[in-house]
Amino acid sequence: MTRLRSYPLSSILSSTLSSPWARRYGPWLVLLVAAAAYYPRFIYAPAGMDLYAQAAACLLKGQMLETCDPLFTYPPIFAFIVLPLEPLPAWLRDVVWYFITLAATVGLFRLSEMVATNALAAPLTAAEQRWVRLIVLLLSLKLILAVFENQAYDALVVLFVVAGLAALVSGRALESGAGLGFAAALKATPLIFLPYLLWKRHFAAAAAFIVVFAVASYLPDLFFTPAGAAHGYFNSWLREVAGASFGIDPGAAKVEFWRGANLLNHSLRGAVSLNIDERTQHALHRAVLAAVDGVFVVFVGALLMLSPRHKQSIAIDGSLLLVSMLMLSPMTSQSHYVALVLPYMTLVTLQFRDERTANLGRAVLAASFVLVTLTTTAFWCSARWCC
Repeated sequence: MTRLRSYPLSSILSSTLSSPWARRYGPWLVLLVAAAAYYPRFIYAPAGMDLYAQAAACLLKGQMLETCDPLFTYPPIFAFIVLPLEPLPAWLRDVVWYFITLAATVGLFRLSEMVATNALAAPLTAAEQRWVRLIVLLLSLKLILAVFENQAYDALVVLFVVAGLAALVSGRALESGAGLGFAAALKATPLIFLPYLLWKRHFAAAAAFIVVFAVASYLPDLFFTPAGAAHGYFNSWLREVAGASFGIDPGAAKVEFWRGANLLNHSLRGAVSLNIDERTQHALHRAVLAAVDGVFVVFVGALLMLSPRHKQSIAIDGSLLLVSMLMLSPMTSQSHYVALVLPYMTLVTLQFRDERTANLGRAVLAASFVLVTLTTTAFWCSARWCC
């Protein structure tokens, strides 16, 4: 009688996990399961999608966004692109926006990997790539979940930024400028990439940036005319939101999220406002903020000036500019920090090839993980679904 072989469970699992099928489709299966499990948390408080739909409804009614919905402080183009979601029932809007956010996050992750690996002289091995993905996911998981929890659109904005950088790496100047320009139209902070393109003499990309930014910004005004307004949607936003946030016309704003002490504002302005009362010491606050911003701009500008003009530097330059977006913004909250995916990806990737700074880079990453993730309760609440 033939005896049947018995295989240990560990051997079966090992052979299964190392199979080509598991390596190719396993991560996608895990992603689908995780996405399905997280969806109830996503729709628990759908304030973001409600706000976007309300802004789209304001456009359809021909009303000024700043008057119709003062809480909507984003550029009018974003209200314009969510118009197809406005007539949908609330549950379907949530489903569509969930898939859009999920696709933007996956795209951002993959494009960041492409840009970061381009900075290496020698490509990573398959095992090293898996380690990079795992480490970056652990570092940025809380930041990614913050986007989903708030139903924010920051992952979509950063996706266009990184897509623009990926096109720049590939030598597709017009596509690069278009991606960065559209990101700037969606959220003004990516405008910081325009001086960079000009300084690095990417003039075709800069021209495409300006054209796409202008067309996208004024697109709502081509289709809708706000009743009783002399300035139009985009010009009114420039005056009452963008201008107010930078102190150009502070009296024009209906709601000023960026003014005063706010523990949720992590930008340089938020740090200054925690120490100097902006309302009672306006002149001092403005002077100190200008000095702090100026020192930061000079420091980052010097680093960018020293970086060579070749495609291997784009990952580092782009990472510096993404960090600068967060620091110089009038308002930077937790969901905005998804912009750190590319800096994390770049730093982790370089650790596998740059032996001179490997220990320093690892120390920075470890400190970032502790300070950003382990020292706050938000991550543990997300993990336990207790919030």
